Amino acid sequence: MSLRNLLVDEGGTDTVVYRAPYSDYFKTDTKVFPAVGFLVEVLQHLPDPRCRLIRGYGLYSSRGRGTWPNQPHLVRLAPEGWKRDHQPQPSVHIGPSEEPTPELSVSAKQSRAAWARLIKKVYDADPLICSRCHSPMRIIAVITEPAQVLRILRHLVKTGKPPPGLDPASLN
Repeated sequence: MSLRNLLVDEGGTDTVVYRAPYSDYFKTDTKVFPAVGFLVEVLQHLPDPRCRLIRGYGLYSSRGRGTWPNQPHLVRLAPEGWKRDHQPQPSVHIGPSEEPTPELSVSAKQSRAAWARLIKKVYDADPLICSRCHSPMRIIAVITEPAQVLRILRHLVKTGKPPPGLDPASLN
């Protein structure tokens, strides 16, 4: 919208005329609004006060910024360009190192906690809380073997409780 396209008639009628290119849908190139109606139409496109429109999750959150070098498991997953630009600076310390070098692996418990936290942020639902009774759950296994996954899915189809969006014909 441009101010050049607006014409305000203050001659007692308090109307606003908006001119735009011809629209086949509206079959016109002008739209006449009462002044209050025009304000209502414009203001409905403004976000609520203090409403965040851009959210950063995980590594891109404000809390996570600048923490990559301190977390070896994140450095391992970082893009090559970032690794190239953030090479560790040589230390000036002379003599034996007092701190052991951190391992590049992350514990299974940390990995599960990070997974659950990210799912909760993205979908606004805690995956480790039962949706029926709201009691806490815990992960006891992760099944990645395709034959076992197919076996479980076939059983769910047979019992009449297939996951949403699953095409039973794809299991044959």
